[in-house]
Amino acid sequence: MTDKQENMFSMFVVLYGFLSKFPDIVTSIPAFKRAFEKLGALIAEIKEVDCGRESIKSGKSDLKSNKKNELTSAMFIIASSLYTYADENNKPEILNRVDKTENYYKRMRDSNIILEAKELVKLTTGIETELLDQGLTAEEIAEAATLASEFENAMKEVGSSEAEGTAATKSVYELIGEAKDLCDKQLNVHAAKFSKKNPEFYNQYLSASRIIDTGVRHEKKEETTSTETTTATS
Repeated sequence: MTDKQENMFSMFVVLYGFLSKFPDIVTSIPAFKRAFEKLGALIAEIKEVDCGRESIKSGKSDLKSNKKNELTSAMFIIASSLYTYADENNKPEILNRVDKTENYYKRMRDSNIILEAKELVKLTTGIETELLDQGLTAEEIAEAATLASEFENAMKEVGSSEAEGTAATKSVYELIGEAKDLCDKQLNVHAAKFSKKNPEFYNQYLSASRIIDTGVRHEKKEETTSTETTTATS
């Protein structure tokens, strides 16, 4: 959720909690009771949508990170064997190409890692027997190629989760809009009916339904402090 959405959602939660303390008043008007129950359902739905989005995104990001670590480790193993092979057989073009540390591969851009992995696998073509003598097996070469494909797929999954996150944000936006309409057009109207016969309840209701934007309040406080400092300096 955005900051604005979180502020609005916090108000819904506070308001719902407040009304929960006055069941006699809420249930005295059937329509008031229905609106109250609907607000509770909307709060639960907003939580479910937002938490689900964060969980999906986190899970896919973790998978991508794990695959990246596995791939860069496999790349370094190939590069190390290619390096010792090139040094022993006087192959400067290969030597310069693979004279890299594991951290070098880890720091590469994701898209470049995939290209580099494919290039390293390509460099092993035709010299598999010589590389086996350096301790690099055909299985390790094949594993690097597989990991490159898996990492590429994990990158796409993270991209799709970001798209899902955008869709979920829109859904949260719609749900919050629905809850706000419910408060404006129903709950506030029903609560106002008690402004005279139960002013204490109504005044507390107005306080509970106030949206508190802590970011704005903090900003204003800083501005005031800044102004006071300037005045004192003058």
